[in-house]
Amino acid sequence: MDVDEWPYRSLLGRLSRRAREALLRLGTPVGYDAHQRIIRQGDSARHTLLVLKGLVKIVVDTERGRDVVVAVRGPGDLLGEMATLERRPRAAHVIACVPVKGRIIQSPDLGDFLKHSPETCLAVARVLSERLRGSDRRGIDFLVCPAPVRVARTLLDVTQRWGEAAEAGRVAIPLSQKDIASLAGTGLSSVEKAFKLLEEAGALDRRYRRVVITNLSGLRRFGELPDEIPY
Repeated sequence: MDVDEWPYRSLLGRLSRRAREALLRLGTPVGYDAHQRIIRQGDSARHTLLVLKGLVKIVVDTERGRDVVVAVRGPGDLLGEMATLERRPRAAHVIACVPVKGRIIQSPDLGDFLKHSPETCLAVARVLSERLRGSDRRGIDFLVCPAPVRVARTLLDVTQRWGEAAEAGRVAIPLSQKDIASLAGTGLSSVEKAFKLLEEAGALDRRYRRVVITNLSGLRRFGELPDEIPY
């Protein structure tokens, strides 16, 4: 991927060409298979991963024994930086949704780089701030929006950030209904009902471990969103 083509909301997308190229020189290249665990919750933070290609999901093991998907990340994103900066154990698992390529950056190397790159330091702070704001917005939606609306907003957010072009102008996302339920903060039965309504409206098709969005405008109306995704 050319350095000018990173998603604008990713870390690499926020940096100047010079800062991006410097960050991309750090670490060593690495690859992971689909569904492979990349980072394990509770482990020491010895490195971060800069994602160059592919999609991952952030999964938390709760005290009740339930795995919860809390976020999706993709090209240009830095993973594991919070544990590195705080010098604390990993707060979540990172699991590849599809084959992933990236660069492993050792924690001391990242710390030294940030000390000498105020631009990158500020960009990391902005990324973390945006994630916190999005988390707050999701919390509000959980209180005021019915489950079908939350499901539609979750689908829109993931589709517009990480969707892959499919046949006939459709957009696919490699997430299961269970993943969508976790992200939307609802149960599988609610996702099933929402998907059925969206299919009847011609906005969605279901595939194995994939969701194909067939009508973004219809999905946006279903999510009661006239403007951009609040996350």
